[in-house]
Amino acid sequence: MGESIRESQENATWRASVESAESIPGLTVAGHDIKGINFSGKSLHDADFTKADLRGARFQDADLTGADFTGADLRQANFIGANLQDASLVNANLSQASLHSANLSNAAVAGPKTSFSGTKMNARTCWPKGLTREQLDNLLNGVIVERYVDSDGRVLTLREDVKDGRFGGEQAPRCRLWEHGHRVYPEWTQ
Repeated sequence: MGESIRESQENATWRASVESAESIPGLTVAGHDIKGINFSGKSLHDADFTKADLRGARFQDADLTGADFTGADLRQANFIGANLQDASLVNANLSQASLHSANLSNAAVAGPKTSFSGTKMNARTCWPKGLTREQLDNLLNGVIVERYVDSDGRVLTLREDVKDGRFGGEQAPRCRLWEHGHRVYPEWTQ
């Protein structure tokens, strides 16, 4: 019983540390209860979320450069404005996730089980370079392209969300919202 109490206290301490920290490079979540933790705005370079259950997780405006989400369940996760440069999303389930204005340049997104079905994005979502138009269109089959309006009523796009018959977003290196892994704020429209 004493061992159980000690483990519970250690888990609570770990969780409180993660919830309050702004930067946690190399975070590993294996073996920890992460349900309900809000990762929004945190710097989580090279974090390891391999095979984690992250349904509904919040990563809005988080810096997830180099993070590993291989095989993770990311259904309905919020990645609005997140930097996923160099991240691995191989075999991740991103069904119904929000990727408005997210940076996926240089991210590994291919895999037989990778799913973007029902994923929401806009014209500012930055997709990895190196994918052919056909590969990108196949990957994005079933996505939902929509404008994203933030809490202040600002629209996070300056052009039509679907252009030239292509699904939403831009492909690196031509992403106007993201340059060299850093967010460049465009003029907002009303």
